[in-house]
Amino acid sequence: MEKSIKILSLLLILSVLTSIVLAVLLVKSKQKVTSEDLMKRFRLSAHVENGAFVECHYPSTEKRPASGSIYYYIGHDEYTRFHEIDCDEYWCYIKGSPLEIWQIDTEGKITISKFGIEEGCKPLVFFKRGVKFAAKGLKRGNEGTFLSCITVPRYMAQGFTLYEDEQIIQMYPETKAFYIH
Repeated sequence: MEKSIKILSLLLILSVLTSIVLAVLLVKSKQKVTSEDLMKRFRLSAHVENGAFVECHYPSTEKRPASGSIYYYIGHDEYTRFHEIDCDEYWCYIKGSPLEIWQIDTEGKITISKFGIEEGCKPLVFFKRGVKFAAKGLKRGNEGTFLSCITVPRYMAQGFTLYEDEQIIQMYPETKAFYIH
């Protein structure tokens, strides 16, 4: 058990460092990186929550590996739909506009935070398993947000619940503000 925790910790650190290196390379690039460039370069495809993604890494062939990761892009005019998963998830900022993150804990408490590298934002966000969460862009314009997501253990489709917009508003009326631009 202790050995697998150490391995998991090393994999998480490696994933975060990879995201940081990628962010530095993209930021230092003299060429403007468009959403089309990201879609092509990383072979992103449509995600059920909105946005686009590609699976990056699963460290083993176990039935449910200890962790998994994806690259995820949220377009400037998109938002992620409220959802919950049966694993912990980390979002690591890479490039683009800041996001507003909404989390609803298991007691129904709503927390709103900012994700990115600008003043008042955090470049790393943690979502505890069982929390419902969604994100939307904070800035108007044409730049989306590119990030990596790391799940512990690996995300599995059977542990995923996606909420319709009307459903989440009915359950938590305060979330209506999430949908107002």
